[in-house]
Amino acid sequence: MGPAMTSRILSSIFSFSGASVAIGVMGFMAGFVTLFVDVDSAVSIKWLLLIVLVFLSLILIFLTLIYDLHQEVDPLPTYETPVRYVSDENVFVIRKNDNFVNNIVVGCYVNKDGIDRLAYLGVVHLVQDKVIQIKIRYDFDVLEEIPSSNEDLKRIEVRPVVPVTALQGLMNMEAQND
Repeated sequence: MGPAMTSRILSSIFSFSGASVAIGVMGFMAGFVTLFVDVDSAVSIKWLLLIVLVFLSLILIFLTLIYDLHQEVDPLPTYETPVRYVSDENVFVIRKNDNFVNNIVVGCYVNKDGIDRLAYLGVVHLVQDKVIQIKIRYDFDVLEEIPSSNEDLKRIEVRPVVPVTALQGLMNMEAQND
């Protein structure tokens, strides 16, 4: 159990909900004891009731903690790596990610010499149930050829972030082609 989990458990125990759980358990135990148990008859019953109170409190606090952890959602990754490359259509296929919506401009980055370099400029072409197709619009000639093997594709990160200078360069190139 790491330090993050330990601090999370302590904050759950000593929070408002932890205190309300403890008060509820004590109230339940007090009601149960006054109805069915004669606490004056033996000292060992009092210790047994204290132990039951502590364990019930801990169980309820841990159930609350498990419920809270179950409700938490991990943030989406800020990038995806291509699963495959379809050379006929000049398309990278990535896993579904809500950061990538239809028709947005994306950057395909390659890490060279410890620096991320923009290798390709693409557009989200088609969003499907489990995958997204990224159509490559411009090649910045960072790589000699577009990677197609699984090992080479793992070096590419597709991000929904593109520098403004790359967009301006693309617009200038398209203006010259027209």
